[in-house]
Amino acid sequence: MTTFEFTQKNWSTPGEFQQTIQDALAKSNPVDDLLELSKELQEYEQRYNMSSEKFSHLFQQGELGDALDFMDWAAAYHLFLDRKARVEAAPMQVALWQQLSLEKVEAVPV
Repeated sequence: MTTFEFTQKNWSTPGEFQQTIQDALAKSNPVDDLLELSKELQEYEQRYNMSSEKFSHLFQQGELGDALDFMDWAAAYHLFLDRKARVEAAPMQVALWQQLSLEKVEAVPV
């Protein structure tokens, strides 16, 4: 996952910042993000001897408090679920785009 660190030494203009974000998004790979998040979640699970799914349930119920480590874990799990859903949906999206492209081609009078 791409991370950024901005300091007074490398602070950029709004246009440069936007370009940096666009470049990072173009280079990003959701599968790589998913693998990195999976490793991060595994570390939390080993540290606290609990699955991320169980942790998320307990955390959302307010049973674990609001320690910074738990908030980070919750954020990582949320990102993991989001990336996982996107990766799983990608083949369907490609198929739909292909179908729509074929329909547009067939609908054009010759």
